Amino acid sequence: MGETFKPSAEQQEEPKMVPIQEVPFRKATKEALMNWPPITTEAEALEIIKTQTNTELENARYATESMKSSLKGIIKCLQERNIDTSDINPDELHADVFGPEEPTAEVSQTGALVALGEKINSLETPEALIVDTLSTIHDDWSRGNARKFFQRKKKYQHMPLELIGWKEAKADLLFLNPILEGAGVEINEDQIQFSYYERVADFQEKRGISTKEGLISAIQQAEAFYPALEGQTEITDFMKTPEGAATVASQIIEKGIGADADYRAYLDTKAEQTTSEAEA
Repeated sequence: MGETFKPSAEQQEEPKMVPIQEVPFRKATKEALMNWPPITTEAEALEIIKTQTNTELENARYATESMKSSLKGIIKCLQERNIDTSDINPDELHADVFGPEEPTAEVSQTGALVALGEKINSLETPEALIVDTLSTIHDDWSRGNARKFFQRKKKYQHMPLELIGWKEAKADLLFLNPILEGAGVEINEDQIQFSYYERVADFQEKRGISTKEGLISAIQQAEAFYPALEGQTEITDFMKTPEGAATVASQIIEKGIGADADYRAYLDTKAEQTTSEAEA
């Protein structure tokens, strides 16, 4: 049976008002404006998110789907941890995250996002939930961007989160962090990165991936290896060939998790700890 959650006294008070620029969707769009070409200054980005409609902001930086995936991922991960989310009203949660279509000086918050944050904060390791949510965002991106596989050189991006490396994996924090901040969840990127590496090591161990040959063999399983590829026939046909799988594997080694120096350091530290424990 899941844990029973009761809103705190603060959440039962009148909805609070927040400045329009603090709405998570607008905060994420501001960061995207400052990080993706054409890049704007912080002052310019702030003015844009304070004066444009949600539709205009979406057309500029396309944050909506990734933020919807973030919410879906959080709810899914809480439920997998036996945290009851039935008291979270989806419409109210959406309103807190995206705000109204038209910009106003201040926006009313229903309290649903704060209630979600209390559930996340009740976990012993919220960073593991954050990594799980990043995986959901990435899986949804892989499903929705199949056309990019043959258009760009970064084919390894269409592999599981565990293989793309922390630099790529953390990119979606741009969409997730504003939600967590609005929910009152403290964000420690170092701990999230460590949790990501724990997930990667477990992933590789369970699938027997320790060599390039083993990686190629796993990739050739296509959708059986990475279910997000299901239905993407052109991609899976490519990956089932030795040449296609080798191409993707080489990119993973050269640009993905294989090129992640921090992950190699994590593995070295883990090996040293195992040796020390065995000798003790």
